Amino acid sequence: MDLIKLSLSVTNCYLFRNGKGWVLVDTGYEEDWQLFRRRLAFVGLQIAQISHLILTHHHDDHVGFVGELVAENPAIAAAMSESTRELLLVGKNDQSYGGGLINRRVESLIGLKQLYVSLRTGKHQRKENNLHFRPYTARRDDIVFSGEPRLHDLGIELEGRILATPGHTVDSVSILFDDGDCMVGDAAANMLRLAGTHNCVIFVTDLEQYYASWRKLIAAGAKRILPAHGRSFPVERLAHNVGRNRPENMRRIVAASALTHSTTSGEVTGVDIVNSQEASK
Repeated sequence: MDLIKLSLSVTNCYLFRNGKGWVLVDTGYEEDWQLFRRRLAFVGLQIAQISHLILTHHHDDHVGFVGELVAENPAIAAAMSESTRELLLVGKNDQSYGGGLINRRVESLIGLKQLYVSLRTGKHQRKENNLHFRPYTARRDDIVFSGEPRLHDLGIELEGRILATPGHTVDSVSILFDDGDCMVGDAAANMLRLAGTHNCVIFVTDLEQYYASWRKLIAAGAKRILPAHGRSFPVERLAHNVGRNRPENMRRIVAASALTHSTTSGEVTGVDIVNSQEASK
């Protein structure tokens, strides 16, 4: 598989070949747009060559410049879960399910994030924009899916499938290729190891569910984890680190506001591919 990693301010975007075109997995912050264009030009590609965009979840560091991207190339088909489609309409990271930072050490470092992003992008990240993004409405030719479709169902020629991997967010999905490569978004990470993250991303909505998604990836045959934050690593690291972070050590910054939410189990069956017009009916 032809695979390219583009490292933006804090987010890795991945590109893999789809016939004569390329599939992009996630974007970065809105402030990353010009950095993305430079990174893309550096590897000799153009936005016109991107055929699909797959979104692993709705957070601002993964969807920040979706609007700019499809405005420049309207032929890009953006693929997302039904949950992600709904959350993109809101324009901010969903916090209604609760959640928190993984531990106290991460909490002490999080205040440096905006400064770091500003330095990396050369563009000031305003405090009021933190956790916000421009709302996005799925277009007629975008792909909104439920269940766990094969990539062929999304019009992508490679062998692989989407797996629901909630825990970081309720809408998190991963892309597992039949060769064992797995693009996980924020379902796992390789960042701030000295802060004791143990391959967790810094913010988790449901830690028990997060670790259940790791077990699911292992059972599904993942071999190499390609995270949105940090370098790739072997799946054995997930097996080693399951359960090392404890719920009682999390720094609760969001209390669940609605106990009526149903919990996504991640054990989703069936495939239902619909375009955005059908999904809105």
